[in-house]
Amino acid sequence: MKKNEDESTKKDDEEGKTKPKKTVAKDLVELKHVEVKKQEISPETRDLAQTLKERFIEQDQFERLTNDEITILETFMGKRLFLERIAIIANQSRIPLGIPGFKKAELEKILENLESKGYIEFAVVNEKNVYFLTERGKYRVQ
Repeated sequence: MKKNEDESTKKDDEEGKTKPKKTVAKDLVELKHVEVKKQEISPETRDLAQTLKERFIEQDQFERLTNDEITILETFMGKRLFLERIAIIANQSRIPLGIPGFKKAELEKILENLESKGYIEFAVVNEKNVYFLTERGKYRVQ
């Protein structure tokens, strides 16, 4: 057995001597250090970015609605609704999920916020408020 091992190592040595050594890619490549400069923002670009940011903030200011306000807006579906009907529709989706329903005061406050933001309007009919979507509200719901 020892002879077999000696013979196999001799063969490996002989094969290694006869084959030329392969060059590896890292031996062929010489790396150089490269200076990196930070790119500066031109004043025109900075002004443009600031202007766009200001416009976005102006447009987005009215668009920020809470989840409750969005829920109330979506109850309308192009109809005119009394406060009681809005409460029924809005609470139908909340109560089965374990979320407490809207109380009358909460609902009136949300509707008042939506009115101040221009999404809904109301009219008095038979001594009750009837709420309906404005054009802006209809656009938001779509």
